[in-house]
Amino acid sequence: MLIKAAVLADAKELEEIYSSSFESNATFFPDDMEEEDDDGEEDFSFESAITMSNKTVLGFWENARLIGGAVISQDVCETNLLERLFILPEKQGKGYGYRAWMEIEKMHPCGREWKLRTPTCLINNVCFYVNKCGFSIVRVEDMGNDGVGMYVFSKPVR
Repeated sequence: MLIKAAVLADAKELEEIYSSSFESNATFFPDDMEEEDDDGEEDFSFESAITMSNKTVLGFWENARLIGGAVISQDVCETNLLERLFILPEKQGKGYGYRAWMEIEKMHPCGREWKLRTPTCLINNVCFYVNKCGFSIVRVEDMGNDGVGMYVFSKPVR
C-alpha cells in the first residue's frame, strides 16, 4: 500500500470512499438518532481540506486504486488530530487501516499526543483504535438523548 498526499484530482473519489465507508456502518446507528446541525460535518469537503494549510489529506493506494484516506491536523499544543481514517468497505478488516495508521504515525510525528473522536455506537472502531493502535478512551462528549455520543481517544507520544 502506498500512502501519499492527496491532490485536488483525488477529492471526489475520496469523498465517495468516505461516504461508502460511513454508510457501511449505518446499521450500527440507532434509527432515532438525533442529528446535530452545528457539528461542522456538513461543511467539510475533501476539496477544501486539500487546499488548507492546517490539514493534511492522505490517500491510500493499492496498486493504481485509491482505497482509503485520512485527514490530519495539528493543534497549538503539539497534538496531532486524526480527523478521519477510512477504507473502502470491501477492504476493511484486512489490515489496511492498521498499516495506514502505523505509517501515519511515522510520517507525522508530534510533540505530545494524538487525539481522535469516534461515535460511541461504532464498537468496531473502538476496538480498532484501542486494541490495534494503542489509543485510550479519555472521555465521552456530546452524549445525546439517543444514547450516541463521541468517544475521545488519546495516545501519548512515546
